[in-house]
Amino acid sequence: MPVNKNAAFRHRIIDACLRNTLRPFPSIEDLRNKVTEALNLENIISKSSIDKDLKAMKEFYKAPIAYDSFRKGYYYTDKEFSINSFPLTEDEIRVLDLSTSFLKQIKYSGYFEQFESVIEKLISGFRLSRIPGYEKRKFIELEEPIADSGLKWLEQLYQSILNKQTLGVTYKRFNQEDIKEHIFSNYAIREYRNRWYCVGFSERAKTIITLALDRIMNIEISNSKYKSSKDFDESEYFKYSFGVTAYTNASPYKIKLLFNQSVASYILTKPLHLSQKTILNEKGLEVEIECYLTPELEMMILGYGENVLVIEPNELIERVNKRINAMSYLYDKK
Repeated sequence: MPVNKNAAFRHRIIDACLRNTLRPFPSIEDLRNKVTEALNLENIISKSSIDKDLKAMKEFYKAPIAYDSFRKGYYYTDKEFSINSFPLTEDEIRVLDLSTSFLKQIKYSGYFEQFESVIEKLISGFRLSRIPGYEKRKFIELEEPIADSGLKWLEQLYQSILNKQTLGVTYKRFNQEDIKEHIFSNYAIREYRNRWYCVGFSERAKTIITLALDRIMNIEISNSKYKSSKDFDESEYFKYSFGVTAYTNASPYKIKLLFNQSVASYILTKPLHLSQKTILNEKGLEVEIECYLTPELEMMILGYGENVLVIEPNELIERVNKRINAMSYLYDKK
């Protein structure tokens, strides 16, 4: 059962008393007086309220509270315990682990510096929203996907990794009518630009593939044996990917780009890739990265328009030039 705000305040006061080495083994009367004084109450708090608080702390925080009949006072059997760092339940650890995994994705995406204080910002926003007169105001706006991003599958996919559970995944790709059934052993979950993906071995494809969560139509538990991959390492698998596209048994390319001065500062503060190397000169910012030639890479280059020039490799120059010509043709027809 959740602890209300008033009870939480009393619990913290009692916790401080039980951890006070200068005045150990506080009695019920000591706790009553301390809580009354700390909360500036007109009337001393009742003994039954303190009894209920001690019981609630044992149940909610798993506090190791015991009574010493010789000293006639209470104490923690674990001297290191505090409700400020109380042990989590298995379910709470699982949820926290899942949340931490999401935060790590921000770190790996190259935007970690911008969001490293996000937790403090959210906490502050929560406190501000409780100020009288501001309850209905939103102080922090977070980007949210407009369409279904498949988040409903996250918990099941996450559990399948922990429990090594094979899944039957019904999948339909963009712009394709056929529906495919994958017997899928999930290895990792990845986020890219507000879309979520899962990576694992498909019996149908006979290799490791990436599935977009928003293209999953259904997931069921499969009785097929989970195909473990001791050699799979997510960081190595995506080391040369740009976006979520990764190629098995493929070699990366040395990509060289020249950005003009107008976007140089942005590229320096928000690297394109973990492998990024830069040289700033009178021509602009020369950027070198090592990755696969992916659709996401091409879209990034096109997004910078006239502010970037592909120097090498020739294959990427040809791909980008082909897209530019196709775009030009569309506008020439108007």
